[in-house]
Formats: sequence, C-alpha cells, structure tokens
Amino acid sequence: MRFFFFLAFLLSASAQTAPPRVGIGITQTKLSLEEAVEMALGNNLEIEIEKTNQTSAHQAVRSARGFLDPVFRWQPLLETRNTPTSSTLASATGKISEHLTAQNFYYRQRLAGHGLFFHADFENTRQSTNNPFVSLTPFTMPRLVAGFTLPLLRDARTDRERTELVVRRKQVDVSDVQFEMKVIDVVARVEQAYYDLVAVRADLEVNGESVALAQDQLERTKRLIASGSLAPVELAAAAAELERRKDNYYSTLALLAQAENALKQLLAGGRQQEIWKDELVPTSGQRTAMPAAAASNLQDLVNQAVGRRVELRALDRRTEINDSQKELARNQIKPQLHLTAAYVSYGLAGNVLETSNPFSGFAQILSERVNALSQQAGLRPLPAISIGGGGPPPEFVGGYAASLGNLFSGRYPTFQGSLTFDWTIRNNTAQANLAQTAIAERRLHLERKQAEQAIEAQVRNALQSIETSEQRIAAAEASARAAKEKLDSEIRLFGTGESTNFLVLTRQNEFSDSRRRVVLATLEFNKSVARLEFALGNTLDQHRIRLR
Repeated sequence: MRFFFFLAFLLSASAQTAPPRVGIGITQTKLSLEEAVEMALGNNLEIEIEKTNQTSAHQAVRSARGFLDPVFRWQPLLETRNTPTSSTLASATGKISEHLTAQNFYYRQRLAGHGLFFHADFENTRQSTNNPFVSLTPFTMPRLVAGFTLPLLRDARTDRERTELVVRRKQVDVSDVQFEMKVIDVVARVEQAYYDLVAVRADLEVNGESVALAQDQLERTKRLIASGSLAPVELAAAAAELERRKDNYYSTLALLAQAENALKQLLAGGRQQEIWKDELVPTSGQRTAMPAAAASNLQDLVNQAVGRRVELRALDRRTEINDSQKELARNQIKPQLHLTAAYVSYGLAGNVLETSNPFSGFAQILSERVNALSQQAGLRPLPAISIGGGGPPPEFVGGYAASLGNLFSGRYPTFQGSLTFDWTIRNNTAQANLAQTAIAERRLHLERKQAEQAIEAQVRNALQSIETSEQRIAAAEASARAAKEKLDSEIRLFGTGESTNFLVLTRQNEFSDSRRRVVLATLEFNKSVARLEFALGNTLDQHRIRLR
C-alpha cells in the first residue's frame, strides 16, 4: 500500500501528472507465481506450437508404416483380337478371331519381420476363337499364384523402410522430450519475468518515495527561506533535485510497462485476451525461500542435474536414432541375396467345339473311299480313324465352376523357386553412409560432454549467485537502515540550521540508493533460486507439474 500512497502523494504535490499506462484500464489482475505458471501452461502459444510438433511426429510414424499397408488390385480386361494367318488350316478366311475377357485380382503385402514380401494372384480368363484346332470354345482358365520373396543378406535384419519406421518412432520420443523442454523453458521464463515485474514495482516504489522525500525537502526549504533562516538560492537546488527524481520515476514507469508486457506475452494466448487491458499485480512475496539444495554437496548436485536434465535425454534419443541408421548402413554394404518361391495352380473348362477340324474331315473321306475299294476287293474295312484323341478329357467340359474345380483339385500344380544374387562392387554409397553415422556418433558424444560441462557451470553459477545475493541482501538492508538514520539526523540538523540543503539531499540519495540495492539483490536472489532449480532439472517438480 505504501507504493500507492507515495504515488498519490506525488501526483497531488506536483503540478505535472504521470503519463497514462498505454492500453491499461482501471482493473487489476492479481497473480501469485503459481497462478502465473498455471496460466502460461494453459495459454502460452509456444507450448501450443510445440504440441503441433508432437502431433506431426505421430503422423510421421503413421506415414512410415505405410510400406506395411496391403495393396489390392482389380484388373478387368476386354480384348477382341483378329490375327491374320496364311494357313488355310487355321482359318479358311485367313483371319483368326478371338474374344478374351479377364477378371484379375492381385494382392501385395510387406511383412514387418525379416523383410518378407508376399504376393497372391487370382486371374480369370475367358476366351473364344474360330480356330478349328481348338477343342474348347469358349473356355475359361483361372490361375492362382501364391509366393514370397525373402532377403537373406542385405535387407534381412533391416532395410530403408523398416529403419525409417524405427527412426520415426524414436522421433516421437524426441518430440515428447522437446515438448517437455519447451514447457520447462516457458515456466523458467515466467519465473524470471515474474521476478522482474516484482523488482520493477519495488524499484518504482523506491523512486516514488525518493520523489516524496524531495518534495518534503522542497517544502521545508520554502518554509526556511520564508522565515529568513535560509538563503533563497537554496530553492533552485531543491527544485532541480525534485525534477531529476521525477525523471527517474517516469523512466521506471516505462520499465514497469516493459516488464509487465513481457510477462503478459508469456501468459496470454493471443492479443485479444483481456489480460492485456489489466494491470498485473504480483502477490507472491518479494523474496523466495532458500532452496534446500543449496546446502548439498556440489558434486552430488551436479550428478543429480546430469541425471535429470531433459537436454541429455534428447541427446540419448538422437544417439539411438543414429544407431539405427548405422545398422542400416552396415546392412547395405552386404551383397543382396533373395530367395523367391511360389506355388501356381491352373484350371480349365469350356464347351466342346461341335465342328470337326479339317484333318478329321479329310481323314473321314479318305477312310470311306479306302473301305469302299476294300469291299470290292474282298478285304476287311479299316477301323474308324479319330484325330484328336476323341475330344478333351471330361473334366475339362463345363462352365466356370468346372474350371474352378480343376483349379483347386491340386492336379495341375507348379512349384517355383529361385535365388537372386546381386553384388555391388565397392558400394561407395553404403560405405559413405556408414562413415557419416560414425562421424555423427562422435559429434553426439562431444555434444553430450559439452552439455554436461555446461550443466556443471550452471549449477556452480547458480549456487554462487545464491550465496552472494544473500550476502548482498544483508549488506544492502544494513546499509538502508544506516542511511535512514543518517537521513533523519541530517533533517533534524537542517531544521536547526546546522546542516545544508545539499547534505540533506545527499543523504536522501544515499538512502534511496541503499533501498534500490536491496531490490536488485533480492531480484538476483530470486532469479538465482529459479536458475538453480532449472539447472538441477527440478523446475516442473518445483511447481508440481506432470506431463502426460
């Protein structure tokens, strides 16, 4: 309340008025540090942006799994084929006409284990022709194929697609770690901005008191001049000092706006939120409690920090990703050996061609002439001649159902098996990729050492700053008490004519400077405590924050 008292006193005592706060109304928003952190977690735009990165990482995993998606293909076919022929036996008109329809189905599937590739084909063909030598027309011929391809050397343990899936899954872990890092960063910055605002408001209070002291001295000087106890020239010095302190006050008011806006930028979820119109009033104590960790052994604290810091977990995830890429690079150096096997089954059925082929008709005429001559000569007739073996087997006569019966009867199987061996001489690409992963491994190792070294420096600096800030606070408070006693003594001497205006104003400046040093030392202490918690990886635990 002292701050508002001195502000009211200043405005009533001065002919000038304080400049209005830009965009700030008459309402206030009182915030404790915990409330500020909670508001930032709910609204901060940087955290929301980082959430989109998490979602994107999960979608990248889904995309990487796409190589395991089965592929189904339907391929209907309609074909009318007219083929010229010079053989009158094949066609008396010199043209073989064929009509073909097909309903073909194909299935392709990559399996996650061992790089196995499975395929199944189901083809159905119906064909009719005017070729007299074909026994069945129209006829249907289904075909069933089931097979697989298995890599035995290269791509056996891993391949590009499987490695990509592993990497994408690990990058989800990286995105989770980065989200946690962003939350910690925002919370730590809210703490720093909150303490900055507390300090600026305290400094504004000190400057307000300083202005009030200068105003008191100016009034005191006027009374002494009016009574003839003081030379009129002293009035200018008191008035000049008052205006100088007003200047400091207004400068601090500008710093207050900057500190408040910096905190609002962390707390607000957009420029339209009402918090931009309110004055922020911190309610947490000006000095935070001494952390228990400050009394611990330095090396124990450093070891704790190294075990908890999220940055090191991010490096661990990156190292795991590099290990996966190294395994892929080693695998790609190997020759390629693929085992391919398949089972094929055929079916056939159709309508028997009613007309005889030219050979059968010619043989029938020749047989009848020979038998007539044989009868005149008293010889036995020739037996009946059949060209074509008496027609197709009976299981081939029928419709589509008969052809499917032949397909699944198992009487017409085909078994296929093969090995394919490819050897890339030198294989510069794979060798270079393996070398790149070795370089990345060394770089990650060095980055971890660098990060651990930086963590130790942060812990050391925070501990040292806490100790020195505590000593600075004690010294500044003692200095402020002494300066206040000197000021009160100087004012009494000035009232009896035993001191000068200059000495009173000097004692006022010393008192204000001492109080300002208390504010700065307290600010540094609060920030150092927050920095220590950050260095130890305890920021979220300190505010009881749990991430899902």
